[in-house]
Amino acid sequence: MKKVTFVFLAFSLGLTVFALAEERGGGGRGGGSNFSGGDRGSGSGYSNGGSASFVSPRLRSLGVRSVPRSFTNRSQLFSAGSGRNLGLPSQGPRGESFRASVVSPHAMNSTMVRNNMARVNTLGFRSQIRTFNARETMVGHYYWHNYNGSNFCHYYDRWGCHWYGWYFGSSFYWSCWWGNYWWWYDPAYYRWCYWYDGWWWWQNPDNVQEIDAYNNGEYVPSNSGETQTSETQSSTSIAPEQIRAFNNKDESRLVKLAGDSHDAFLYDTTSTPSFKAKYLASGVTDVRFSNTDNGKPLQIMLGLADGSFELYDADGNAVGNN
Repeated sequence: MKKVTFVFLAFSLGLTVFALAEERGGGGRGGGSNFSGGDRGSGSGYSNGGSASFVSPRLRSLGVRSVPRSFTNRSQLFSAGSGRNLGLPSQGPRGESFRASVVSPHAMNSTMVRNNMARVNTLGFRSQIRTFNARETMVGHYYWHNYNGSNFCHYYDRWGCHWYGWYFGSSFYWSCWWGNYWWWYDPAYYRWCYWYDGWWWWQNPDNVQEIDAYNNGEYVPSNSGETQTSETQSSTSIAPEQIRAFNNKDESRLVKLAGDSHDAFLYDTTSTPSFKAKYLASGVTDVRFSNTDNGKPLQIMLGLADGSFELYDADGNAVGNN
């Protein structure tokens, strides 16, 4: 009898430890895609290691409670093109004609969005997300669901990204579940932001120490009291002599190799750029652009230090499996 009791207690303790580990962010990558308990939104695998200790006076005045640590591996930063090509569903949850407008970026800190993100970032809901991602894999199909009275749809794109559209009467916004984080695309700054402890955060891919909180159309650096507006874009901390630049023939695209690790960043240098600096790869030794005189789309080939190469299209999306 004592042996049975001991086994039962050990089994129960094991479940408790597992539950606590899951609540603190277990799970690695989101199911089927490249995305803790409560609302802090950390996760292992693609976790940035919890919160930083210092919250600036400026952030505290906004109500920020904690600042996430930086992602030291740039591959942990989500990048899926501009994110603006994802259209709205044509039909609603009951097959009716879908009529809603996309939530303005200036409203992404609204009570409606905050409350929704708090609901969907719980351990219970994130476990459902893994189920949806594993089962709902028809490309281009909108899978409608209801959670606590709120309608949302799941959309799986041809690049393997799982999108979730949140529908509130006449309002709608997309977020992507990737690397155990929810990501939202800011079309004004061409930036991907992730949800952490009640706020959207952006990490500068050129400088991993720069983490900014998004606040209704402006970015507030976590390490100072300054505010970054459209007139004061962030800059890299890498010295100019550590940067090599490569342009294609019509100079519409620019690739910079920066730092000792030879990180490659792609820039749209047209008059109306569709994205800002986009990280491509590290350990890059050579950059080449394809010939577009024959009418074929531009491709960018990066030669790597290990002798391999990677191909990207003009928007920085990987081409093929190299």
